[in-house]
Amino acid sequence: MKFLPFIHASLIGTSLLLVSCDRQKQLLREKERLEAEYKQSVEEIQAIEQRILALGSQVATASVTLERQATTAEQKAAHLQAEVAKLEAGVKSLEDAAKEFGSKVDSYKAKYLR
Repeated sequence: MKFLPFIHASLIGTSLLLVSCDRQKQLLREKERLEAEYKQSVEEIQAIEQRILALGSQVATASVTLERQATTAEQKAAHLQAEVAKLEAGVKSLEDAAKEFGSKVDSYKAKYLR
């Protein structure tokens, strides 16, 4: 009977040890699962960051390209406007010459075709 409390305590301790060993294994498995999930999340974040950086460089490249194209288009527009101005001046001088020639033709007709 003197050993009964000792046996009882050792049984309780052993059962607690067995229960705590199972609990420890569960916790270790949970820890491993969480670590794997964490690593996967970190890899996904790094992949997203790489895509963002790639997009940033693509946007920068596209921006430079668009700026160059806009500058070229502005220069071409200015050149075309100058050409249009020259053509309008030519048309105006032709219209003036036609008016002058028309008046000469009218005076010729009046003088010689009566």
